[in-house]
Amino acid sequence: MRVTICLNGATSRNLIAAAVFALAPSFGAPAFAAGFPGAFWTQSGRDMSGVDGTYSQGFFRQGALIGNPAGLPLQAYARLNWRMRSINADYFNSYTPYAGAMVSSRYLDAGVEFGSPHYSGRSAGNKDHSVFINWFRYLGLKSWSKTSLVKALPLSSWGTAAYDLSGENGSSTLGWVKLEADVLWMPKDWMAGPFISYDWRLRSHRAEYFNYSAPSLGFVVDNREVQFGIKYSWRDYPLLKHKDKGPEIFISIYHPWDLKLY
Repeated sequence: MRVTICLNGATSRNLIAAAVFALAPSFGAPAFAAGFPGAFWTQSGRDMSGVDGTYSQGFFRQGALIGNPAGLPLQAYARLNWRMRSINADYFNSYTPYAGAMVSSRYLDAGVEFGSPHYSGRSAGNKDHSVFINWFRYLGLKSWSKTSLVKALPLSSWGTAAYDLSGENGSSTLGWVKLEADVLWMPKDWMAGPFISYDWRLRSHRAEYFNYSAPSLGFVVDNREVQFGIKYSWRDYPLLKHKDKGPEIFISIYHPWDLKLY
């Protein structure tokens, strides 16, 4: 799989939904949604260095296209994020419902969303209201060759940058960049090979346990939607002045769809 996504009140959700649909006619939107784009992503694994333990995280998103400003699709959506782990779980384990709207181009999404995080170790009342930009880019650094030792050399990157309108987390960014060498071509277009990657997380408020970077070396088996593998990471938490390293096994699934109306 070439896409991985990592990871991060009723009145607010009603307001954003009403605002988006009120604007839709000015964008030349039809009276009903022309399509219903959505996606599901999840990743689970086991950190064998003892930092996170066993973990799982993911999201489910369902949207409705409501306009086409400047030739770019505009959608309103609802999303549910979740994350959990077996070690240091109190301020990590959570689920968050979101309502938002975004406009998309080939490589970028930009929008606004309103969420209500629920943490196992905190009282209710937290907010995640933000404007954001997401990106994903995939480059083939080598032409596909079935007979070559390295059959393909994909370079990919995913990330997000956001500004927290509620003032709790400030400005933030997180993402990854990965270079993979596909050396094995298996039935049904499964590929396998070593990779090198770099992950980062940064934000301006409450950053001690959030800011993080990690170069990794690993081996992955994947197709368009599923990947599983193992990696060895060197993790750095600069504000905590803490570093650790160790192996991790993982599996992730990403599946997008678009339910068209005809």
